[in-house]
Amino acid sequence: MSEANVNQLFQHSTMGALVGAQFAGSITFADLLKQGDIGIGTLHDFDGELVVIDGEAYQIKSNGQAYLKEPEETTPFASVSHFEPSLSFEVSGGMTRLEIEAKIRAYAEISPNIFFAVKLTGTFKSVDTRVVPKQMRPYQPLVEAVKKQPVFHFENVKGTVLGFWTPPYFQGVGVAGYHLHFITAERDAGGHLFAYDMLEGTVELAPQTAFKLQVPQTTEYYEADLNNPNMVSDIEEAEN
Repeated sequence: MSEANVNQLFQHSTMGALVGAQFAGSITFADLLKQGDIGIGTLHDFDGELVVIDGEAYQIKSNGQAYLKEPEETTPFASVSHFEPSLSFEVSGGMTRLEIEAKIRAYAEISPNIFFAVKLTGTFKSVDTRVVPKQMRPYQPLVEAVKKQPVFHFENVKGTVLGFWTPPYFQGVGVAGYHLHFITAERDAGGHLFAYDMLEGTVELAPQTAFKLQVPQTTEYYEADLNNPNMVSDIEEAEN
């Protein structure tokens, strides 16, 4: 890993492209994992949730189970970083999601105007996830694709929450605010995170001092009409 890649957030494609139903895989995991060892995203055909952890890519399918991906498989959208945390704190005695987010905000180095990677490792009192089901061509718009998502509830589970904070003014490039996924310590289940309470563990943070965006180099992407005036509201609806 070169020094230039430390604390650089690399992103392939955009949320705006997903709103426009650009669900076909356009980068291999072999190429993606050169850019980072931690991250999140989705899979070819919008088939579930992507978790990149310790340099390995896992697909969380709509059955809630996790599967290790092969280098030649692809994703249409992913964000990854070489995780070099510079800030951390311990959780003991339990903290809610809101309490953890408040403590993160207390760090002067974490500005709401920059990206940062976050990783929570430990035992969670509860975790709630959802997983988008595989889509078939012709692809529906994002807001339709996410209307029927199975949800999963975990209790007293060991695992890792990871992902990124995106500044609000980058909505459309990414997801404004926290965008986090979960995977169990056994790496056999997980999903897109929407609620959690942590019992004990470690919270690590890595401010991202550089951002690199790569657009898909496909004819389908080049010819798509992604100028959607409802893009921001569609992303907010899909995420909430």
